[in-house]
Amino acid sequence: MDTDPTQMQLVSRYALLVFIWSTTPLAVVLSIQELHPIWALSLRFALAVPLAMVCLWAIGQTLPLNTQALRSYCAGALSLFGAMIFTYLGASYLPSSLISLLFGLSPLMVGLLAHCVFKTQALRVEQWFGLCIAFVGLLTIFSHTGHASAQARGIILILLGVSCYVVSVFWLKHENAGLHPLAQTTGSLVLSSVAMGFVLPFYWDVMPTHMPNWVSLSALLYSVVIATLVAMFCYFYLVKQLAPATVSLTTFITPSFALLWGFWLNGERFNGFTVLGMSAIFVGMLMYFFCFFLSLSRQNSCQL
Repeated sequence: MDTDPTQMQLVSRYALLVFIWSTTPLAVVLSIQELHPIWALSLRFALAVPLAMVCLWAIGQTLPLNTQALRSYCAGALSLFGAMIFTYLGASYLPSSLISLLFGLSPLMVGLLAHCVFKTQALRVEQWFGLCIAFVGLLTIFSHTGHASAQARGIILILLGVSCYVVSVFWLKHENAGLHPLAQTTGSLVLSSVAMGFVLPFYWDVMPTHMPNWVSLSALLYSVVIATLVAMFCYFYLVKQLAPATVSLTTFITPSFALLWGFWLNGERFNGFTVLGMSAIFVGMLMYFFCFFLSLSRQNSCQL
C-alpha cells in the first residue's frame, strides 16, 4: 500500500505534540516534588538556553538584536517567564489535569479579547454559549473550594499565567518581527533567564541543597528537552504545514489526555463539584471549537 510520507510526518508530529503538551503539566507537578517551584523553573530555563543556542547554531540561524527583535523577545518572555512563573507556583496547589484544563481556556480568552477589545474576530453564537458554559464550570470549581483554600489560590495563579500567555499572543502579533521561530524562542528564553536572575535572590532560603530524587530530576529533564525543545520543533513544523485552526485544536485535545495521565500516573482524584465544573469547562470548549470542526474538512482539503 502506498503511503504519502508527508502525511505520515504530519500525523506523527501532530500526535507527538498532543502527547507532549498533555504530559507537560504532570512533568511540572512532579518536578517540584523536591524543588521549590521558582528553582525548578530557573533550572528549566538555565538548561534550555544553551540547548536552544546549539540548535540555533546547528540550523545556521543567528539571533537578531535590533530594536524590533528585542521587543518581540520581550513579548515571548511574557509567555515563558510570565506565564510559567505563575504556572509553577500554581502547580503547588493543583493536580496536573486541572492545570491543563485551565490552560485549555486560553483560546477562548484569545477569542474574547479579539472580539471585544481588538475587533479582529467576530464570535459566533455557538462560541458565546461555549464561553458562558466554561465560565459557569470555572465558577463551580471555584465556589466549592473556599476563597482561603489552597486550590482557590492555585486556580488564581494558573489563570494569571493564562492571562500572561494570552497578552503575549497579541503582543507578538502586533510586533510581527518576522523572526525565525527558533530565534524567537531562544531570545525569549534568554530574557526569561535574565528575569529569573532578579527573582532568585528572594528565594535563597529555599535553594536546593541536595540532588532531587529520580522522579523530580527526570521530570525536570523532560520539561527541558521534550516539553521545551522537541515540542517547539513539532509546533513550528505544524504551523508551517497546517491551517492555524487545525494546529489550535491541540489545546482542545490535550486536556482529555492530561486527565488520563494525572489519574493513571499520579493517582489524581477529584470531588463531585470539581468533576462537574471540569465537565462544564470541557463542554464549553467543545462548543467554542464547534465552528472550527465545521470548517476543518474544507481547510484541510485546501492546506494539507
